[in-house]
Amino acid sequence: MLTLFMAISQGMDWGIILNSLIGVSETAVVLLLLYVVITIFAVLNAPCLFCNTAIESASADKDVAAVRQVQLKNHQVATLKNIFSEIDRNNLHKLSFEDVCKGMDTPALAGFLESIGIRTDDVWTLFMLLDSDETGLIDLDEFVSGCMQLHGPAKSMQMAKMSHENKLTRQAVKDLSKDFAACMTMLIQMSENGHERF
Repeated sequence: MLTLFMAISQGMDWGIILNSLIGVSETAVVLLLLYVVITIFAVLNAPCLFCNTAIESASADKDVAAVRQVQLKNHQVATLKNIFSEIDRNNLHKLSFEDVCKGMDTPALAGFLESIGIRTDDVWTLFMLLDSDETGLIDLDEFVSGCMQLHGPAKSMQMAKMSHENKLTRQAVKDLSKDFAACMTMLIQMSENGHERF
């Protein structure tokens, strides 16, 4: 056993052991070769097997996480639709600011919105953010999509979009300021030319 251990752990060259066994028994030679081949392949393949298992397991975890994320989103959408139905007592399929204020008094809406990271202390701001078409009424799609967009911390895409829109707005204000200055200069020149004529 010690010789076999030394043969695979580089304590002794297994070729020397093989030469010693050739005169003793052909069965011993075959068994030694089989032992060396099996142990070397097992040692070489063991890390690969662990890596493959780890990769498969990580892939399965990603798939499970993706499925859970979809299920969570579907559950949140269904809950928001139920809350919309509870607030829309008149079945108008539209919510006014007063309806949302009354809904915030119920623990169902306020508690759920707080649980998904939407602050409910400023109802007017929340209503204005949900009313994307600025009609003063919120339909089911606006309510659900607005709440899902407000859900949780700001996403990098949303921050980048806001930054881009802010840049465009600043540029538009600069252009407007230049145009206004040019118009004022032209008006001043026209008024001075008009006074000179008189």
